[in-house]
Amino acid sequence: KQWYQRRVREVIIAMASSDGVVDTGEKKSIEEISAEFEKVQTEYYNSLIVEMREDCETYKKATECHEYAKLLIERLKKFREGFEQYKKNCYEFESGASCHDAGHMLLQGVKLKDGSVPIEKDVPAAAELFARACTTTNPRSCVPIARLLQFGKFMEKDYKKAFEFLSIGCHKQNTESCFAKANCYLQGTGVEQDYSKAIPLLEQGCLRGHHRSCHNLGVLYYHGEGVDKDLNKFKLYNEKAQIFRFQKNPFK
Repeated sequence: KQWYQRRVREVIIAMASSDGVVDTGEKKSIEEISAEFEKVQTEYYNSLIVEMREDCETYKKATECHEYAKLLIERLKKFREGFEQYKKNCYEFESGASCHDAGHMLLQGVKLKDGSVPIEKDVPAAAELFARACTTTNPRSCVPIARLLQFGKFMEKDYKKAFEFLSIGCHKQNTESCFAKANCYLQGTGVEQDYSKAIPLLEQGCLRGHHRSCHNLGVLYYHGEGVDKDLNKFKLYNEKAQIFRFQKNPFK
């Protein structure tokens, strides 16, 4: 790791120097340092992957095994192997993160530039993984499984079941799930229409910096739907929505 970090610094210094040469005991050009850096970087990640695989196989912990699968995909581009590790983590180690990521791979499929398809698109299988993630340790998955059930393009529509998944995610403090649940109450989708139950969810989301929750609250106050019409509150929530729109939300 120290060798890797030193080489990174050397490349930065060389790129910043006027002649494009860095003195590391011997003169080397940017191109030479960059080539060496790429080699060291590859060796570092290959070593890290071996280490993480051993940790996964030895300790059988969800976090280590998930990161191992992630490295297989992102660094080595071994999509099939990484996907299978995700599935193993999902079912054997109850890794909601692995269920979620495997679900997204199946939702879109993976097609490489050479035309090969290591992962075929399979929406019903993706839905199964999202549902498992939602009900275990990853509430982020509650929104995609709910959307699949609401849209009904690849599976039978079931608004009531979609609402149940959103309720699970919202109960686990996932802001996107709470926002989608609020919309169900506003529209009467999968549940009886009830503005009084939607508004607290939107208020909670807005307090957490969710810009769409702030926006929808503002719209309700503008039209006086479920609340007394109040243009001052409309302006307030609209301004918050604009501020939060470009900020990263840690509660998603």
